[in-house]
Amino acid sequence: MSSLEFDTAALHAPISPSAPAPPADDSIHGSAAEELSVRRLVIRVVFQVLGFGALAAIVVMFVQMIFGGDGMNILTWIIAAFMVAPFAISQIVAFGSRRREIADIAYRLPRFAADNRMSHVAAEPAAQHPVTRFRAGGPLAIRDLLSSPERSGLEAGTYYYERSMGRSMVEHSATYVALDLPTAVPSMTVATKLGDVWSQQSTRQKAQHPVSIDPDFDAHVRVYCEPQDDDAVRRQLTPPVREALREVAGRCDVEVDGGRIHVIARKALPFAEPAFWRWVGDIGALVSVLSRPDAPVPAETASGWRSRDAEREALFAAPRSGRGFAIGVLFIVLGLVAAAVIAATT
Repeated sequence: MSSLEFDTAALHAPISPSAPAPPADDSIHGSAAEELSVRRLVIRVVFQVLGFGALAAIVVMFVQMIFGGDGMNILTWIIAAFMVAPFAISQIVAFGSRRREIADIAYRLPRFAADNRMSHVAAEPAAQHPVTRFRAGGPLAIRDLLSSPERSGLEAGTYYYERSMGRSMVEHSATYVALDLPTAVPSMTVATKLGDVWSQQSTRQKAQHPVSIDPDFDAHVRVYCEPQDDDAVRRQLTPPVREALREVAGRCDVEVDGGRIHVIARKALPFAEPAFWRWVGDIGALVSVLSRPDAPVPAETASGWRSRDAEREALFAAPRSGRGFAIGVLFIVLGLVAAAVIAATT
C-alpha cells in the first residue's frame, strides 16, 4: 500500500449495535454535537415557522380579499399552517437524518483512522487557519480532523467558519486536504470558477494579484500570486500541471504556500465514503505532477483519474432537493386555491 492508499474496510463494515455513543463536544462552537442540539432545532423551527407562517397568512389574506372575503380570520391561519407544515416536517426529518449520519461517522472514522495509522479528532475549536479562505471568516470548529505526518504530512478536515452577509453572519463549511510538497513551488492561489461559487466567493492573500496563464485555463480558474512570482508561477503551471489541476481539483480552490498545498472544496465532503479517500490518493498524484512540472503525466495516472471522473462528479454533486421542493410548492398552491374557493363560496 502506497503512502496515499487507504484501507477503507471500516467505512462500509456493519455497525455494532453495542457501539458506545460518541462523547459530546457541544461546548465547541460549530461542533457536530452543537449542530444536533435539540434546543437549537426547536429555536430554529419555531422562529422559521413563525416567520414563514406570518408571511403565508398575509398572502392568504390577500387572496381571500381578492375573491370577496372579508380579510383575515381563523381560516387564514389554518390555511397558512397547512402551507408551512411541509417545511416544519422537513426540518425535523432532516435533523433526524443528520443525527444518524453523524452517529455513523462517529463510529466509522476512528476505526478507519486506526486502520491507516492516522490520528482522528472529532472536533476542536478552530484557531485562525493558515489558509486564506479560512482567515477571511470567523473560526468555529474543525470537524473530523485526520492527520498522518508520515504520509507526506497529510491533513484532512472540514473547517466550519462564519462570514458576514449584510448585517448577519452566515455559517459555511469547507473540506480541505493538505500535503507537504517535496520540491520548492512558488506561492499561489488557484481559485475555481466552478463549485459552490454562489455562497462562497474566491479569496486570495492581500499581496497577490491576478496573473494570466493560458486562455483556456483562465476560463476555468483564476490564478493569483505576488507580482515578483509571476514568471515562476507561469513556469510552474505547465500544460501537464494545468491538466492535472483541472482533472483532480477542478471544483476546488488550491493554495500553495510555505511548502504545503491545500486543496479546498467549497462544501463539506463525506469522509465516510471510500470515494473521498480515493480522491485524496489522486491529490497525492497531483502533488507528484506539480513537483515535476516539465514531465508528462504518466499514462497510468491519467487513465486512473479519467476512470474516476463519475465518482468525483458524484462526490461534489449538490444535494438533491427536487422532491421536497415540489411537495412544498404543491402545499402552497393547494392552500391558495383553498383560500380562493372558500372566500368565493361564503
